[in-house]
Amino acid sequence: MTGANGFVGGHLVKELHEHNIEVVGIGGAHGSSPKPQYVDKYLQVDLMDPAEVAAIDLHPIEGIIHLAGLAVAGASFDNPLGYITTNIGIETNLFELALKQGVRPRFLAISTGTLYDPKAPLPLTEKSAVIPSSPYAVSKLGQEQMAQYYQMRGFDCVIARPFNHIGPGQNLGFIVPDLIKQVIDYEQGKATEVLAGNLDAKRDYTDVRDIVRAYRLLLEHGKDGEIYNICSGNSISGHEILELIIDETHTTPPVRQDPSRMRPSDTPVLFGDHTKITADTGWQPAIFLKDTIRDTVEDWHNR
Repeated sequence: MTGANGFVGGHLVKELHEHNIEVVGIGGAHGSSPKPQYVDKYLQVDLMDPAEVAAIDLHPIEGIIHLAGLAVAGASFDNPLGYITTNIGIETNLFELALKQGVRPRFLAISTGTLYDPKAPLPLTEKSAVIPSSPYAVSKLGQEQMAQYYQMRGFDCVIARPFNHIGPGQNLGFIVPDLIKQVIDYEQGKATEVLAGNLDAKRDYTDVRDIVRAYRLLLEHGKDGEIYNICSGNSISGHEILELIIDETHTTPPVRQDPSRMRPSDTPVLFGDHTKITADTGWQPAIFLKDTIRDTVEDWHNR
């Protein structure tokens, strides 16, 4: 698993460990991060450096779940080239490594539900039109296309399109932790208000613990060459998210819209359809949004 020490990686390692799957975790460049809990073997590799990647032995590996890369969509507007070269480059290096070593592990490529056409009819299915609305989404579409190319080279590839995922352990740069951190700062007298971006936008949120369960099931039961949405099937606004946070913290800070937090392009409403993954793997979201917010608020209080 690449990105083993990231937000999603930490939850996924635990999920795999609990189902008796041995995990070789790959983190960032040497010295940049500690070994995650539950990893059977841990490597620190700069996946953009082909020389470092060449040191990875894929011969005993049955499957690769590729999580590593740049993931904050908002930041991609200021660094489009970095996102495209990093996210596509890392994946390409991994496939090329497997080719050179003569092995073909099953490959689960993690894309995104944000690459659909904003004007496509809802709910979004895997057959909905694709028009990326950020450099991040462009990079993810590139990853999908590279996976499809390598499938033609003999790889067993499954593509996951997770929609917004949230939960304990998520760092700043995403709406839920950004709002929670500010509300707690207000609660503790460290801030006088909450600054927000576009709270009118409605998104499809799924607990990260449900997301990683979907990844495991796709690794085990997903069909070669198929694309799968991972989503709740519901849309929730930023206002509703903030209300849940306020209910959980029992505090009511003043809220002001901050122009610097507004994105150059922002789809008003977006939610997906998880019929396909449910049919092929039995997966369905199981954790209620209110419980996710409660656990994430508790995580930030502990921090």
